[in-house]
Amino acid sequence: INRPKTMANSAVLEHSLLRTPYESVHMVTRNTQKLVAKEITDVVAEVKRLSKAAKERTKGANLINATKSITSIVRKLKGLKRKMEEGKKTAKKYVTRCQARLDHLEQISKFARVEIPSCSRGSAGRAKDSADPLALAAKDDVFLQSVDAMLAGHLMRLGCLESAAALTKEADISSLVDTEVFQSAQRVIEGLRNRDCKPALAWCGANRSRLRRSRCALEADLRVQQFVELLKAEKIESALSYAREHLSMSPESHLQTLLHAMGAIAFVPLTASNPLPKRYQYLFGEEKWTELEKIFRTVLFKLNGLPKRSTLAIRLQAGLEALKTPHCGERKQEEGGASKEECVRVASECPVCASGMYKLAGSLSISHRTQSCIVCRMCGKVMDENNRPMALPNGNVYSRKALEENMKRNDGQIFDPRTGETFEISKARSVYIL
Repeated sequence: INRPKTMANSAVLEHSLLRTPYESVHMVTRNTQKLVAKEITDVVAEVKRLSKAAKERTKGANLINATKSITSIVRKLKGLKRKMEEGKKTAKKYVTRCQARLDHLEQISKFARVEIPSCSRGSAGRAKDSADPLALAAKDDVFLQSVDAMLAGHLMRLGCLESAAALTKEADISSLVDTEVFQSAQRVIEGLRNRDCKPALAWCGANRSRLRRSRCALEADLRVQQFVELLKAEKIESALSYAREHLSMSPESHLQTLLHAMGAIAFVPLTASNPLPKRYQYLFGEEKWTELEKIFRTVLFKLNGLPKRSTLAIRLQAGLEALKTPHCGERKQEEGGASKEECVRVASECPVCASGMYKLAGSLSISHRTQSCIVCRMCGKVMDENNRPMALPNGNVYSRKALEENMKRNDGQIFDPRTGETFEISKARSVYIL
């Protein structure tokens, strides 16, 4: 199938935009199927028991018990019907969201393929008339929605749910944001930060089949941590009971960790005269909770088809990698030595070296360039033999075309926007680069 490159690129970058609601629909459908299968099995078993009791009426079948059983069956079926309707409603919501995202991607692809003429200040009246204001407004609105959705997604990854919700409501992008996924995840993360495994274990119970298919051992890690917390509290008998109930079915990949956890029992209670050996200390350290949070985030993103980094960070890194040079990020070297707080040396207005951006660009590879080009600061166009660089008396360099446009707006004078100085065109000198 021959697809436009813009559509293919959108599909790659916005993979999670479609994958996440699909996974939600799949989960709701599977849970509903399991619920129906369980309830129907119970009802059929109850009906068989009643049928058998009816055939044995002469042997003293109790009519009151039969009536109670029938009432219980009716109540179960009504409850099943209500839950199925709720599941259908939830699945429909995610299907509608998926369709809205498909429509959004289609609009992005359409506007990316069709070039809408813009109305520049110096363009002719014919170009101005050819620009469709409605098309321009629609294009801006679609791309602005994408940017807002990326910002909201990034905020939710940082735990700023209220800010993300405010942005989602103001920009009307609820169909492009996976609010439910991050709301449920935030409860788990807050629990782990408060040294509580219960919310995370409840989440694992609700997603056990998906975790098993993905071969994720998050629940085993949480069970071991719960066991260690009991040892910290010196509740050895409770820890042993917990281990018999929950740790006996741990996967083989956790065998070494499990052996260390059981071996640590011999050193409880921990005292100065009975210190914990070094090989067991990683189980009792506070950094274990941070590790569990990282594991949970990895599993959450994997199950919901989300990338490890936000779409905003991915797009920023793609742009920064194209601009990164070997000189980006060099620190100032002074006679007294550079301090940790010193800022990176920047060629002015370098986006890679800008404050906060180099953290994203630090691990990226350097852009491969065989030829350098000089871009005018004033108009943003490349300076070459057709648009020669011109130096002003103050040393600032701009392109010839930019200076000509600048003169038209300033009564024949050159106004330097960086310093505020004014010069005659005769004072500008051509710059030659060898």
